[in-house]
Amino acid sequence: WWAEDDARFFALNDALQYLGAFAFRPPVPAYKHSAAMLLKQRGRIHCSATHPASPTRPQSDELVLAEILERIDSAMNASP
Repeated sequence: WWAEDDARFFALNDALQYLGAFAFRPPVPAYKHSAAMLLKQRGRIHCSATHPASPTRPQSDELVLAEILERIDSAMNASP
């Protein structure tokens, strides 16, 4: 998509950049919890719990992650 200057590339890139910025915000080690919440939403794991000593994110992050996943899915499924 990038080589073709396809608008879908830019929509997908924006969504992935947003995911990266959101997941890796301070405290950065809590990205593991962000990843677990995302994987749970995708149905890849059953629980979003991480190691007890690992920093966590607020449960409200699940709403933001769901919106980001929706943007990614929309970009991936868009017609050219």
